[in-house]
Amino acid sequence: MIRLGITGTDTSVGKTVVAAALVAWLKADGVDVVGMKPIESGIGSDDAEILYRASGFTGEMTDVRPIRFDDPVSPLAAATAKGSVIDIALLDEAFWRLSRDRDAIVVEGAGGILAPITETVSYAQLFSRWNLEIIIVAADKLGVINHVLLTVMAAVARRLTIRGIVLNSLPDGAHTADPSRLSNEALLRQLVPQVPIIRFSQVADPRDLTLLIREAEESGMGALAVGTLGEASLLQSSISVLQKP
Repeated sequence: MIRLGITGTDTSVGKTVVAAALVAWLKADGVDVVGMKPIESGIGSDDAEILYRASGFTGEMTDVRPIRFDDPVSPLAAATAKGSVIDIALLDEAFWRLSRDRDAIVVEGAGGILAPITETVSYAQLFSRWNLEIIIVAADKLGVINHVLLTVMAAVARRLTIRGIVLNSLPDGAHTADPSRLSNEALLRQLVPQVPIIRFSQVADPRDLTLLIREAEESGMGALAVGTLGEASLLQSSISVLQKP
């Protein structure tokens, strides 16, 4: 079974578009796949709805998105503001209902890999709990090298398997004068040589399934999802820049 966890180096780096593209491509390839957004925060946020539509799922939205908060903050902060604690068992039950008898599941996190869900559980622990291999989504802009390496370090420390890194192009007009975009991809390939790196063109409308599928195919992200583009890696202290004092 394909089990993927989509995490990011920050919020608003394109996790939902990447997750939806993966789901749409897998479905078009004949894979019985479903997307999941365990916790969604913010009035007007439609991440779970986008994943629901991409997979053609006809079941309950409460399985795709078991928990929702109005405040656009971390799950822990949102739950604390309401005087509640997120029930991990509730998330577990929804995950197993969705994944049972399916070929693939794509789970989108919130924020970064260490975004807290409870005081003791982050998305890193949740992804590990569900045996998900992770795909790291990063915006192609100044600072991405540091952000990616920090995320990789956190994943390695928790023995998560990294399936790949997606360098996501920003919308037209955003950071167009940023010179780091000329070198970010090459530097990441040099510093994290064991992990496949994919450049993904931002999709303006994540509800456009035809465009999502095309971008997933052309970027190689579909091949990454099914494991034919490189081998997933635990890295285990093999990142060159992290070995130096």
